[in-house]
Amino acid sequence: GGGNEVGRSCHIIEYKGKTIMLDAGVHPAYSGLESLPFYDEYDLSRVDILLISHFHLDHAASLPYVMQHTTFKGRVFMTYPTKAIYKWLLNDFVRVTTISDDNDSSNQTASSLYTDADLNESLDRIETIDYHSTIEVDGIRFTAYHAGHVLGAAMFFIEIGGIKVL
Repeated sequence: GGGNEVGRSCHIIEYKGKTIMLDAGVHPAYSGLESLPFYDEYDLSRVDILLISHFHLDHAASLPYVMQHTTFKGRVFMTYPTKAIYKWLLNDFVRVTTISDDNDSSNQTASSLYTDADLNESLDRIETIDYHSTIEVDGIRFTAYHAGHVLGAAMFFIEIGGIKVL
């Protein structure tokens, strides 16, 4: 997702048997499964780490879906401010999509990607990273740097097997 459009940002980096997923957004013009990145075209169980750049819906709103309703078993990282705001923003997102469902009962299951319970369970698995700190997970090193977009936004400097990507 995210190509030639605003929404459903999600990128996969694979190198030397390691897999990193960058962001897990939704497309704001669509609802339910149509709003997701094309997760059905990739085996999410292969993802080692998932890095969330910031809390905006087009970058983070499908994370509870990924964590609770797919084969993803990796670790998730974001900055502390991103996690704090993400929690409130996605609580509101669940509430708004539930209200939409109530108004259109024919599309009830398609609009709601996840519940408040899914969101709360996913929060426990999200790890935070401070700016300028480096974490290594099974041969993948990454450092968060201030991105300046919104409070808590991060760009990640990633190193795998001598290859570096920002």
